[in-house]
Amino acid sequence: MIVDTSLVFDNQVFVLNDNPTIKTIDTEVAKITIIDNFYEDIQSVVNQLSKLSMSLIWEQDDNNITFLDARKVYSGNMKGTELTYVRNESLKNLVSTIIDYPSQSLLPSQDFVVNCFTFTDDFDSFLDENYYGCHRDNHTVPEYDGCKSSGQIALVIFLNEHYEEGEGLNFYNVPNDVPVVIRTKKSEIKKIHTVQGKQNRAVLFDSQFPHGQHTPTNQFKNEMRYTQVIFVPTF
Repeated sequence: MIVDTSLVFDNQVFVLNDNPTIKTIDTEVAKITIIDNFYEDIQSVVNQLSKLSMSLIWEQDDNNITFLDARKVYSGNMKGTELTYVRNESLKNLVSTIIDYPSQSLLPSQDFVVNCFTFTDDFDSFLDENYYGCHRDNHTVPEYDGCKSSGQIALVIFLNEHYEEGEGLNFYNVPNDVPVVIRTKKSEIKKIHTVQGKQNRAVLFDSQFPHGQHTPTNQFKNEMRYTQVIFVPTF
């Protein structure tokens, strides 16, 4: 078989910038850290997106019938193909510095996960009274070296070329008696901070901090919204 090398997923381009711009915001719930210039060569990273396996995984009747999740590779088949920032431990070192936690007790995920979706016109009326996508990342983390995970850090990296004003990531204060669901009434929870989307901007936070995409414009009716997600369990 002759391999078209232009279609080969290049795991070598995922190199973190040595000098990112880092800003931490202390909200009323927890801290959020914004990391600008996350990747050294964002264009080479973005070039890998066209090589993703695109699958329709979630069809919603009332608003977002084109929800897509592009997942090129999973941890189960990633052995020996770690991304650069996992192999050279640069991500562990960055996270360790930001959260003041021993780097040897961090275990970054090595799978490359990119969520992508578009909205339909039917979504407009829904957003009048509801927030969409408010959730916590509740993942079961396997034991590592006989130890159970004590928590998990999440990073969301914006990959689109540009973002209209207001497009980004929301963080919420959710009362204990209110369930965190994909559709949540604005009257039931409080939006406490929005991070403006910007290409090559990463947002680092505790994965239990309720969060979700903020999409107040028509931008993502006309193009896919791409965000990479990285999880870093702590032990």
